[in-house]
Amino acid sequence: MAVDVRAAPEADAQGVARVVALAQIGLGLLVSSYGPYLAGIAAELERPRGELVWLTMTFGAGLVLAALVGPAVLRAGAGLVMRVSCAGIAVGAVAMAASPRLALAGAGSVMVGFGCAAIGLTTPSLLRGPGAAKRIAVMVGLASAAGVCAPLAFGALEAVGVPGRWALLSAVPVLVAAVVHRTVRGPLDDGGGDGPVPVGPASLGWARIVLCVGVEFCFAIWSVARLVDTGVALGTASALGASFGIGMAVGRLVGPRFVDRSWAVPAALGTVAVGTVVVYLGRDPGVVTAGIAVASLGIAPLYPIMLGRLVGIPGLSGRHSASIGSLASGTAILAAPAALGWLDGQIGLREAFLLPLPLLLVLLFLARRA
Repeated sequence: MAVDVRAAPEADAQGVARVVALAQIGLGLLVSSYGPYLAGIAAELERPRGELVWLTMTFGAGLVLAALVGPAVLRAGAGLVMRVSCAGIAVGAVAMAASPRLALAGAGSVMVGFGCAAIGLTTPSLLRGPGAAKRIAVMVGLASAAGVCAPLAFGALEAVGVPGRWALLSAVPVLVAAVVHRTVRGPLDDGGGDGPVPVGPASLGWARIVLCVGVEFCFAIWSVARLVDTGVALGTASALGASFGIGMAVGRLVGPRFVDRSWAVPAALGTVAVGTVVVYLGRDPGVVTAGIAVASLGIAPLYPIMLGRLVGIPGLSGRHSASIGSLASGTAILAAPAALGWLDGQIGLREAFLLPLPLLLVLLFLARRA
């Protein structure tokens, strides 16, 4: 029988929070590494970036798979699934860091992508209930704050002649700490059982998450490459790319104060639009970096807000809301960065970075729907 996490003893609830925090920190370090990792391994192998973008798409594929099997897997307990996933991610990160050979790097990428997907699946299950948007914002804020370190580490290693991919190892100790943490009691809060899914509200919630995550990963995957195209070295671009993580961290750590305000979503979308236009217009690394930072401030609160709305849908169980959220994120991560990469090959990356603008307009329309 599923146990309500909110009804668990205080110590147990703190244990849940610690494991989620450790897992999100590890996820933040690795997901923020995707952009510099793609640029770095393409340069190391002397291959076009578009050919290797699949290495950063395994997270999306894992999310889609997690959506399909999520309701069944979560019956084993969200805490257990999260800790097992952290172990798999740690092994995958070592494989990606150790070699640029596509067979090993690809296998490691699959393990990292699927494990991060499981963390994305289990986090809302463990944090659902009243005030979920604020709790989710805090946890993904930790991920974003940790993510600031990864591009800086990539840049520092590249600057001294060491392949930046070794920076992936920074996530391993945190993930191991999550694995060895004491058992988290309470699989998840079912939110009322597994009755019929309210299709209309659930579909709307799915679409909102697709759009906001799509915009986020356009920047997460391609910002470093956009900076490289301004003429700076890969190490410098990786360091400047940390501006995305900094903006995300600031936005998500401050965001819980504002996520429930009526103006939060329009303000966030407007900020992202301004940053996107600056990234497009910029021709030197300073202007492009500023645009990335501005856009990230607006992107930061969108996912917690939209995920909070999804898990708050009346009649939608915890397992189903987690699965729908996972499917939405996976769809976005597979589609949006790949579309931007395709546009890079057709019209150039500078013009391709206008792709978020139509996504923002559709999200503004859907966000107003009840």
